[in-house]
This record gives sequence, C-alpha cells and structure tokens, in this order.
Amino acid sequence: MSHSEFNEYATVCDECDLVNEVPLMEPGESLSCSRCDHLLVSLPKKRREKILVYSGSGLLMLALALSFPFLSFSTTGIGRTVTFWQSLSVLLNKQFTFLGALLIFVLLVLPMCYLLSAALLTWLINKRRNRVLQRLFLRTMTVIQPWLMVDVFLVGVLVALVKMQSMADIGFGLSFWAFCSYVLCLLKTVSLVNRRWLWNQVAGAAKCPPLMAGSARAQGLVGCHFCGAVVAEEHGHCGRCGHTTHSRKPASIQMTVALLVAALLMYVPANLLPIMNTTFFGVSEPSTIIGGVFQLWGMGSYPIAIIILLASVFIPIAKILSLSWLCWQLHFSSHHSTTQKLKLYRMTECVGRWSMIDIFVVATLTGLVQMGGLMSVVPGAAALSFAGVVILTMLAAMSYDSRLLWDQEEALLAGKNSER
Repeated sequence: MSHSEFNEYATVCDECDLVNEVPLMEPGESLSCSRCDHLLVSLPKKRREKILVYSGSGLLMLALALSFPFLSFSTTGIGRTVTFWQSLSVLLNKQFTFLGALLIFVLLVLPMCYLLSAALLTWLINKRRNRVLQRLFLRTMTVIQPWLMVDVFLVGVLVALVKMQSMADIGFGLSFWAFCSYVLCLLKTVSLVNRRWLWNQVAGAAKCPPLMAGSARAQGLVGCHFCGAVVAEEHGHCGRCGHTTHSRKPASIQMTVALLVAALLMYVPANLLPIMNTTFFGVSEPSTIIGGVFQLWGMGSYPIAIIILLASVFIPIAKILSLSWLCWQLHFSSHHSTTQKLKLYRMTECVGRWSMIDIFVVATLTGLVQMGGLMSVVPGAAALSFAGVVILTMLAAMSYDSRLLWDQEEALLAGKNSER
C-alpha cells in the first residue's frame, strides 16, 4: 500500500477549526490536532481487513442473539424464558409503542445498518467497485455512529438482573453470550473506523487551495464535517463527498438553548413520576428513579445504586448545566481557558448516552417479568419523559459548535493586541 494512500495533505479540525497538514503516515500511526489535541487520522495496521472481520462477526453474533433464548426468570415454581426479540417487542404489545420502537431502532436497526455498511464498504473498497455505494455506506456510518447504544443496554440488563436476584432465579441463555460478543464486535468496529482515512480510500486525497497557518475561517475556507476535506467557503458544499458545508453550524446557540429548555422541562416529570410499575399478587407498586436507587442501596448493591444515581439523576442535569454554561461563556467569558471549556464539552458529549441505562433496565424487566396476576412489570409515566431528556440533551450537544469558543479566544487576543 503506497504512502500517498494515507496522505490528505491538509484537513480541518472539527472542534477548533485549525488547518492541520497531514504528513505521510505509516500504518500504526495517528495524527491529532496541534491546537486542541482532537484525533484527526489514525491508521491501525491491516485496518480494512480488521473492519471486515469484526463487522462480519458482529452480524453473525447478532443473528445468533436473535435465534436462541436470551434470559430466563423463575419464582415460586413458575418460570419464563424470553428471546432477545421478545424482550424488546413486549413493549409494543403493552401499548408502549414509542419506547418499543426506540429500543428496536437503537439496539437492532441502527447497529445492523452500521455493521452491514462497514462490511460492504470495506469489501467494495478491496474489490474497487461501485464508488456510489461506497459513498452511501460511509455517509450512513457517519450519521449512525453517535446513536449506537448496545453497550449501554448490556449494562442496563446487568443492573436489571441485580434488581431481581433477591426475588427470582435468573438464567442466561445462549443468546445472552452471543449478544455480549455482538457488543464487543460492534465496539471494535467503531474504534477502527476513521472517516477521514476511509474517505481517502473511497474518493482519494482531498485537493485543497493554498493554505496558511491558522483557522480555516480566517482563510475563507471550511472543513467538511463528513469527509474532512478543505473547501472554499463560498462553494457551500464539498466537492468530494457532496455534503453541505458551513463555516459554523447555523443558529448553533439558539438551537442548543431551545433543546436544553425542552430537556429541562421533561427532566422534572422524569424524576417525580414513576418510571416503573411492579404488580405482585394484584398489588401495584410504582417506583421512581430515586426509589429504585434506594431499593438497590437497601439490597446492598452499592456500586449499582451509585451507577444508576449518576447515570439517571446527576448526568442529565449536569449535562444541561454544562451546556448552558458553555453557551453563557460565548457571551460572558470567564478566566477558564478554551482548552478547559473544550474538555468539559467533550466529557458532556461522551457521557450523554449512558443516561439511557434506566430506560434499558425498565425495558429488560418488562420483557422478562410478565407472569399474569402473579407478577408483572410495565414502564411508568416517567419512562417516556426520561427517554426524551436523554435524546434532547444528546441533540443539544450535537448542535453546540465548539469552534465558537476558539473564535471568541481569537477575538479577545486580537483586541488585546490592538490595545497595545
């Protein structure tokens, strides 16, 4: 494989807008932004072969996860065994259509599309066939990746089983172990995918106008968020991948604030209303998120209680407050450095999806504990609100444009230099 295959000449950092030259790179090397240390390009050895192997294995493990018993539950001589599909589709049967569709979408449809796209993309690249399909698969993977939550679901399943261990015997079916393998294969595939490198494979190294040191915007240039190419700002679209380009996300702050306000409004009922209703011998007992934490603490499951408390109570509100503070900083800057603010933003963006743990716990218990009048579990009124909080805060983080922080820093430095 030639050196030129790994050479993009230049690319723009998505997080700080700095133009970075991409040198000749060997497999096993990586390149990070020289200003904010954001990873730009990474080249593990035999990457294409690894992507094909792990994505293909992930699809196989998913097929096995859908083919055998997933979990079993038994108490007082009565038992129930469910498949992975049954554990998700029971929400549809219980008239919780949105939650059921959401879980099927993020746990089956999106991961399957991602793995299939990765496998077909690398196969087409190896065979040098159909560049149109290659672009389509690569765009699909880029859009889907932030919404992959199978690892969060696996943790949610384990939390649900800890909750039930004191009142029932829990068994793991063959599909559970296949699902664990599916999660590992998907995570490994995601770790191998680098969109800048893949676009070089699909469309060749991006040509760009003459460059200088500094931000792309100062030079009248834009970095494409889809493929990493450097294009002139007036073009309005990327000539390599065809995606619409913007120097900054349109109405970024307004959109972020609107989504945060909506998330905050939904956060209140999500914590006050029951997220789960358990029926035992005809007696229904509602449970809020905090109530579930106290229950786990009383059972002695302290680590699990802390995880739920952090993921379901503290992280959502911390994310709302952090993004609100970052929006505030664009108008009233503090003494904190831009690098510190960017680290906070990265942390906020990274942990957001883990708040879905409680939703996955409820979904697992609903699918597993359905024994008529003896015992059953159904989602409470807060489940829909809480799912809305997670989705809205994730969208808010995606809407926020961290490059505005660096614009502010450059403006402040320019103002200080002019005063001198």
